Amino acid sequence: KGIASQLLQRLIAEAKAKGYRALVAGIDASNKASIQLHQKFAFKHAGTLTNVGFKFNQWLDLAFYELDLQD
Repeated sequence: KGIASQLLQRLIAEAKAKGYRALVAGIDASNKASIQLHQKFAFKHAGTLTNVGFKFNQWLDLAFYELDLQD
C-alpha cells in the first residue's frame, strides 16, 4: 500500500478506537486521486461547495466526503 493509504487506514482505526462517530474530508473537487483514495475506504460524497477556495490564482470547488464509523 502507498503511504497515503497507510495513513488514512491508521487515521480511521484511531478515530474508531477513540469512539468518533464519523470522519469528514474536505477535498479540492478536481483532486481525483484524493477522491479515489477516500472512496476506496468507503467515504461517501456528502456535497460540494462551489468556488469557495482560492489557490494558485483560481477559484476551486470543495467536495465533502464522509465516513460513518458506526458501520
